[in-house]
Amino acid sequence: MEGFEPNWPKYFLLTHAIELAINAFLVFEPGTRGGGTKPENHDLMGLYEEAVRRGLKCDALVLKDLPHLSELHKLHYARYPRIEAKPVALISQFDDMVEQLFTDVRQALGVFGR
Repeated sequence: MEGFEPNWPKYFLLTHAIELAINAFLVFEPGTRGGGTKPENHDLMGLYEEAVRRGLKCDALVLKDLPHLSELHKLHYARYPRIEAKPVALISQFDDMVEQLFTDVRQALGVFGR
């Protein structure tokens, strides 16, 4: 893949959207009336595990794929790429996982539509 340049905007936007979706569940989780709390960090896996602990459906695909993006997101890698930590996968391979996670959050919060 000589000359290949990762799609940095998609890495950044996708991982940020994942963080926002999980945080939305944590803040607006059923039963809290918008009074839920969220951890103040960018650890996508940690946030997901907390959301699952609080009632979000746990999905095998998310558990399998999210750790790869979590590490890049914690390092802010898409915004500040470094040679020593290049991603080993194309961001588009995570599209199905992200769609599943967003669907789970929408269903848990009672939000319908796409």
